[in-house]
Amino acid sequence: MKKIGIIGIGGRTGTMFYSEFKNKAQVFGIGKHFDIDLIKNKKIFVKKNGKEELIEGNLIDEIQFPAGIDLDFLFLAVKNPVGPVVRFYYQKIKEKNLKIPTLFLSQNGIEANDEATSVLKEIFREKEIPVFRISLFNPVDKKILNNNSYISYSLPIKIAVAKISGPIDEKEITDFFEKAGFEIFSIPRKEAKNMEYSKLFLNLIGMASATRGLSVSQGFSKREGFLEEIGAIREYIKVVKVAGGKFLNFPGYPVKLLSSIFFLPIFLLFPFRKIFGKLIEKGREGKMKDLDEIDYYNGVVVKLGEKFKIQTPINKKILGRIKT
Repeated sequence: MKKIGIIGIGGRTGTMFYSEFKNKAQVFGIGKHFDIDLIKNKKIFVKKNGKEELIEGNLIDEIQFPAGIDLDFLFLAVKNPVGPVVRFYYQKIKEKNLKIPTLFLSQNGIEANDEATSVLKEIFREKEIPVFRISLFNPVDKKILNNNSYISYSLPIKIAVAKISGPIDEKEITDFFEKAGFEIFSIPRKEAKNMEYSKLFLNLIGMASATRGLSVSQGFSKREGFLEEIGAIREYIKVVKVAGGKFLNFPGYPVKLLSSIFFLPIFLLFPFRKIFGKLIEKGREGKMKDLDEIDYYNGVVVKLGEKFKIQTPINKKILGRIKT
């Protein structure tokens, strides 16, 4: 049986992975002392497909990591930036001379892969560490009620996975996810960056509305909000093309098609703005956009625009609404 570490237990994505793997592997929830205490005190639950489940089991306080355990896989389910976190955990693994686990990165944005591989190269020099990039499509929500945390999502979990580096059989990974009940879409290694570009396309939709305190459907229903949403996406499409990237379609998420539709003349798009908004919001199960990582969404568009000398005034405006 595989031994898996989930860094970020107590958070939305980390708790989701922990819950979904616990019957298919020996899983260890790794996190901060505060989150570990909440779980020990029976304060964290998951809700999926109408069922409620208490989170409990094998827990490791980050201070005690790696606790002498040889892990096969290590899932990094924490927010950006990932570089310092990867350094913290893999340096400890090296110091204890333990087995080097395959790393899985589930962060949004397009910078996690480069950060993680750069740090791993510093730590292990010439040794290539297996790394996989994950794009998660299920909305995962977290609510606090009566001092308890409830993390909710629907099943099955849908992900796209791309190998980044390392001597490991990709089929072993896809088989593992499938046995755990995931719907997995494998992306060729050469398309890993385009997978990131395509997922960020989806994540950007609704950010402009969220910075105004509006849901996607509310933002799209207003002329100003709709124009800003479309304008931000168009800037991003231009930047990706100049960067040499392209958009990929995922099952149920025709990003390549959407990138073409969003470049149609505004007068053709405008009559359908409310339909677009409602469809997007329905697909996200009503979950509001999280602004905590706007630097890794609209901020990345601005950064890439500056790198490739493409003007991104709309994304700068959206970013400035939160950063000022």
